Amino acid sequence: MKNELQNNHHSSTTSLNEMNSFMKITPKYTTESYNGTEKLLNKCAVVTASYNGVGKAVAIAFAKEGADVALIYNHQQYEKELKSVVKLIEKMGRKVWLFKAFTFDEYKCKRLFENISKKVKNIDILVNTFSISNKNDTEGGHYLLRKNDTLKIQSLFTLGKIAPDFMAKDGVIINSATLCAYAQPDQLIFYAALKAAIKTYTHEMNRMFSVAQKKLRINGITTGFIWSESLPNVLPSYNNLPSNIHSVTPMHPYEVAPLYVFVASAASHPIAGETLDAGGKMYKL
Repeated sequence: MKNELQNNHHSSTTSLNEMNSFMKITPKYTTESYNGTEKLLNKCAVVTASYNGVGKAVAIAFAKEGADVALIYNHQQYEKELKSVVKLIEKMGRKVWLFKAFTFDEYKCKRLFENISKKVKNIDILVNTFSISNKNDTEGGHYLLRKNDTLKIQSLFTLGKIAPDFMAKDGVIINSATLCAYAQPDQLIFYAALKAAIKTYTHEMNRMFSVAQKKLRINGITTGFIWSESLPNVLPSYNNLPSNIHSVTPMHPYEVAPLYVFVASAASHPIAGETLDAGGKMYKL
């Protein structure tokens, strides 16, 4: 018991130290302690927005579980970074492809899946992941969210309309959103609205699949703060928060990847139309 308390204290201290020096945190996308057990053997997964932290971590975890992976990105600036993920997946003996496309446009989204279908036998898993980050005061416009964030939401709807026609009959769709660890506290209310939208959308999509007698399963995943490589110009000052506030320890991307593996695997077969909320560990500032 004493050792357990010491370990808990050490973990809490580490988390607080990370919070106090978060400018030095480097997001981790995988860990050597995670060994796959072929939960997704010979499956093919498509990961949208694969350039963000969770997207990369999920792609690597899927490959460790035996899946081939198609990585989707929308800007040339991400290609170099994703090629390192490609090399890592190839070393595992899995196939991996890079596709540059804008998924919010129906025509381009359809073309994307047509091109993917030329490379793979079946699309078994689709992970729609996008991150919400802080909108700096210096950014123009009257929108409360970044323009890119609204496009990500549009992409979620477009993918839900186009992708099912290209997926295996027993395929799995995972809708997800994460919150950047550097987001300002006042952004949480908007993120809460987005989480609610994802939950409702996922539930209704599952109902629609049932009515259409499609065997596709769809579930959602939302997370708490995730460490990101993208530092905003103005960082939040956690020292100025009320002393009694309860916050969430930011997680590294690899920490949530196993949840995606579970939802994508046969083990989660009884679950459909639900949204799992990986909020992270709570601590008091």
